[in-house]
Parts: sequence; C-alpha cells; structure tokens
Amino acid sequence: MRERTSRRLVKRVASIGAGLLASALLAACGNSGGGVPTINLYGSASDAGFDQILGPCNAAAKGRYKIVGNLIPSDADSQREQFVRRLAARDSGMDVLGMDVTWTAEFAEAGWLRELTGEKKQQATAGVLQPPIDTATWKNKLYAIPRSTNVQLLWYRKSLVPQAPKTWDDVLAVSKKLKSEGKPYIIGITAAQYEGYVVGFNTILSSLGGTVVNKDSTKVTVDAKTVRALSILKNLATSGLASKSLSNSQEPEVFAQMQNGEAAITMNWPYVLSAMRAANKKVAADLGVTRIPEFAPGVPARATLGGLNYAISKYSKHPDLAFEAAMCLRNPANQLKGALSPAGNVPTLKSVYDQPEFVKAYPMKDDILAEMKTAVPRPVTPLYQNISTIVSTTLSPPSAINPDATAQELKDKIQQAIDGKGILP
Repeated sequence: MRERTSRRLVKRVASIGAGLLASALLAACGNSGGGVPTINLYGSASDAGFDQILGPCNAAAKGRYKIVGNLIPSDADSQREQFVRRLAARDSGMDVLGMDVTWTAEFAEAGWLRELTGEKKQQATAGVLQPPIDTATWKNKLYAIPRSTNVQLLWYRKSLVPQAPKTWDDVLAVSKKLKSEGKPYIIGITAAQYEGYVVGFNTILSSLGGTVVNKDSTKVTVDAKTVRALSILKNLATSGLASKSLSNSQEPEVFAQMQNGEAAITMNWPYVLSAMRAANKKVAADLGVTRIPEFAPGVPARATLGGLNYAISKYSKHPDLAFEAAMCLRNPANQLKGALSPAGNVPTLKSVYDQPEFVKAYPMKDDILAEMKTAVPRPVTPLYQNISTIVSTTLSPPSAINPDATAQELKDKIQQAIDGKGILP
C-alpha cells in the first residue's frame, strides 16, 4: 500500500511520459554488447535518498555489473500498468522489479517472476518479519525479497489534540470540538479513486471484522459489516469534518493538510515523521502518533499491510546478478538508510528495529510492530487488481455512498469478477 504509492512530496518523480522514455532508452542499451552487465531496477529508484543506497551497491559489485534505477509513474495503479505491459511482452530489459505487495499473486500466476528456492530463499527470508514474507509468497512458494513493509498510523497535532484518540468516535468528537472553537480540525484520509482509498476502506472493514472475499478469494463476503464500514466513510464525507478535497486526496495531499495547518488528525503511513522533519520542523515537533483507532469500541483496529518487494523478472538475462543486486539494495545498512531518509521506508529486517539510530528516528516503532502483528493483507489473489478497481470506483466519491445500495453493488460486481463475468469500471 503499497502506501508507497504516491509520495510526490518526498520523491523525485518524473512524469509518466518521461519515465517511459527513460525506461525504453535504458532497456534498449542496458544489457546489449559485451561490456559490464546492466541490472535494470524498476520501482523504488525515485525514493528520496536512493542514491545513497545505489552508489554503495554499485561499488560493492566491483565492476561485475551496474545497477541502474529507472523512473516509473508515481502511483501504484500506473506502475502496475507499465509492469504488466512490459512483462507480458517478455521484456528482457527488466531485471529487478520493485513490486507493490498486492501484485505477487497476479505476477507469479502469470509466470513473470522467478521463484526463489534453496539458498536464495534462505537468504531472502533470513531475519525478516513474517508478515512481509507472507506478502512475497504465493501458493507456498517465495517469489520476492521483502524490501520494506508498512502499516498506517494515526497522526495528530499535539497542540490541538492533547490526548491521543482511542476510538473513531473520539476522532470525530475532537474534530467537532476544534471546529466549534475555530481551530484547525480536518480529519485527513486518502479517499481519491485509487489504491490508497482501498487501503483505508480495507482497514475500516477489517477492524469491524469484515472482509470483501473469503480466504481463497473464490466467494464474495460483503455483509452487514461492509454496510457499517461504508456508513463510516459516508458520514465522514458529509460531516463537514473532512477536507473539501477529500475525493481527490492521496497520501501527499493528506500529508500537506497536516503540514499546512489544515488538518488536526490524519491516517497515513510512518513516513510522515521523517518527511515532516525534512519539510517543516515546527510541525514535526508538534506531531503525535498512535495506533489506528478502534472503529468498533473495545475491538482493536486491524491495519492494512503495505510495502514493497524486490522480485526477479523471469525474462532477465542476468537473474543471479539481479538477485545479488536486490539483496544489496535491501541489506541491513540500506534498510536503515531508507528508514532514516525522507522516504521513511519501514524495514522488514528485525535487527534494524534495534539499531539506536532507528529507535531515535522512530519513537513509534512499538506501535508499528504491534500493528504488524494483527495487520491484514488486501485480498490475496491474481484477481486483486480487478477487485481493487471495483472497490475504488464503486466507493467514489465517498459523499455519494449509499451504504446498503453500495454494499449490494460491491457484492454483485466482485462476484462477477470472481466468476469471470462483467466488465471492469
């Protein structure tokens, strides 16, 4: 969630056209001829501070290969579109694939990824937290190296909200009070028509004990809990407590709402603290953070799991070198660098959480680890993109949700997708 989907405020991101052009040029010349092999990386190369990771890894290669980072679109949906087109064409210019955690089943089922077995599997999973390993696994086979993980947290301005909200009702009550006092009061969430909206909806629904499909994604499970989750979104959108740009809010917009003094409370990823320290030290010093609030009082919330994994393309001409490169890019030292940079990439390696620098930079590390223990994935299925598209379009804009009718529409459309019927929105 990937969450990493749209950090335009903390990434150097080129336009889609420029990214595609750069990709084509690099792929065309990268592995041709008899010189030093080029290992083309797609995904994560635009992370703030990535040059501090790439440089040492190329130095460590000692001339045996050169890793080249390629720019791709900034949002997960557009990234996936580019990956699918090129992998379906068996593009050998793609070596290391920085994949959103929701793509594993689809890409593995399509035969685009190299399974990691034996020593490679052992290296890829040694010392890694179990939830990230699960995101890199499909049908009990490992297809990727867990690079970073993610769970959303509740961020608030301590000068406005002295006590951390415990429940969603607390969040609403605090916001209403602040609004009545003429103070910043906005509740920020991602509700634009994209993957980040699906993350937020999945968190609310999972926290209520609901799901949209069964465990093996063969049957839709929309029910009264779905109606309740939709009611929460509808009520927020029409309460006057959300941003007027709610239906266009992605992660950067929610970040900006906190940075510019508009929002008092937001749901966003852990990168907020490192990014805010780089963007506005005064606001960063005023940030409070806690776990996602309870949406059913007395029932702990369950955050949606995000992150990014490094997979090796089935069509790479240098798969062994690509694996070596990927392992360097996500080694403990580089995971720490990624966490400390404005990109705020949450580590997958247990050992990094005990590093003094990490402990200092992530005072909320215990909240992250606690949420990860109960975090839920989005539906694990090769059909995930279909389901995600249906959810984000059917629920957009949030102000137009009719809880009962929208739940029924979700039920019908998702089941049609599972059955291979219907047309995607």
